[in-house]
Amino acid sequence: MGVILHKKQYILIYKTSYLTLLSFLYSLYQEHYNISIVPGSIFVGAILYWSKPDYSWRRYLDMAIAKTCIIYQLYMAYYNDYAILYYFIATIGLSCYPLGIYYYKKNDYWNSTYSHMAMHIILNIGNIILYSGKFNY
Repeated sequence: MGVILHKKQYILIYKTSYLTLLSFLYSLYQEHYNISIVPGSIFVGAILYWSKPDYSWRRYLDMAIAKTCIIYQLYMAYYNDYAILYYFIATIGLSCYPLGIYYYKKNDYWNSTYSHMAMHIILNIGNIILYSGKFNY
């Protein structure tokens, strides 16, 4: 089964996946154990998939983990001091995903790669902001 991007492209996405490890460690540092499962799980799924992205079970596992965790975190963010700022940043970050799909379908693989990397970067900035606040539940 062939990979879905050129190696130079998917390695860049793989490397930005490590930002989620930083979010995970910061959530533990802030003692937000209920939410730390989100970046921890997303990190494992992303590293597993982006090390060699293809249309295997790893792709579908990564997507299922990411979607489930994002829904959970969007719900939990409601109870955080920085909820409004986080939702604003998350909206921008999440909008990079369909943009990347658009570019991919146009065979513009570099812009698709950059869109996916931007999503990783923006969402992890949002994570750090969210985890800096207190969860009030």
